Amino acid sequence: MQSRWIIDGDRSKKWVKILAPAKINLFLKVIRRLPSGYHEIQSLMVPITLVDEISLFAALPLKGDKIKIACDDPSVPTHQENLAYKALRVLNEAGYPTGNVSIHIKKRIPAGAGLGGGSSDAAAVFKGIDYLYRLELSLDILRALGLKIGADIPFFFMEKACMVSGIGEVLNPVEISCKIWLVIGFPGFSIPTQKVYQALDLELTNPDTQVNMPISLEGGNLQKGETWHLVNELESPIFVWYPFLGDVCRKLREFGALEARMTGSGSSIFGIFKERTAAATAMSKLWKQLPEWKFFLARPVWQGIDDSWRNANGSD
Repeated sequence: MQSRWIIDGDRSKKWVKILAPAKINLFLKVIRRLPSGYHEIQSLMVPITLVDEISLFAALPLKGDKIKIACDDPSVPTHQENLAYKALRVLNEAGYPTGNVSIHIKKRIPAGAGLGGGSSDAAAVFKGIDYLYRLELSLDILRALGLKIGADIPFFFMEKACMVSGIGEVLNPVEISCKIWLVIGFPGFSIPTQKVYQALDLELTNPDTQVNMPISLEGGNLQKGETWHLVNELESPIFVWYPFLGDVCRKLREFGALEARMTGSGSSIFGIFKERTAAATAMSKLWKQLPEWKFFLARPVWQGIDDSWRNANGSD
């Protein structure tokens, strides 16, 4: 796979650095519970310019399969429970070489936030090993390997916005160029995904619920007066447990967001803004009211990584 998110590396010295962007679910609908225990969903998933940096170092000579993980966020596990660790194990079990590998994770995506940080880190490890050993693994092989350890991981091999269905394994790229800014808010705690799905009353979800996004999502700048109506059906139990999350969505709309929703199974919230200035002003207001939260200014990465990720917290 030729990844556009590999930003540096030297095969002769066996090291590589890969960007691992977060994701948001612009909308998320739950269709039904499957016999496997998973749920069939429909979602528009978008990578954003809030990124981790993953560095892989393979020991020379290339023998053994010892794994070391270091992370600058002490809340992130550095053992077998880390999805990046599991990615290497899956590659080993599939017969691909890894050698003795050290993984350094520069963490910016909050752990357990519903932003896909762990899944994105794991996908970056697959890409890094593919690069270092010139494996030239196909997209289909990478997606199959990633699905062994997490339903979100196949999405991060696509490196662009996708309509997602099934349990997350059916991915259809979407060409989008609309310019928007995002305010991402994380309250500092995670919500177990399994608990959320168990609490969801599927009889109350409506597969015919309409999702309205402006036509210009596919064609550049937003136009004045355009409206958004997005849905995340996982909000229904979560906003009962944590009503202040719904309050933050309402605050974002009061502060000018075109729409505000929870992403995935939470607990992070996002607001959509037309202009960077409006997004930054809203974020500043929320920070003053909620100093215990973490807030980020970001943009969608519609097609691969370009300079927008570098400037997400800079000037427009």
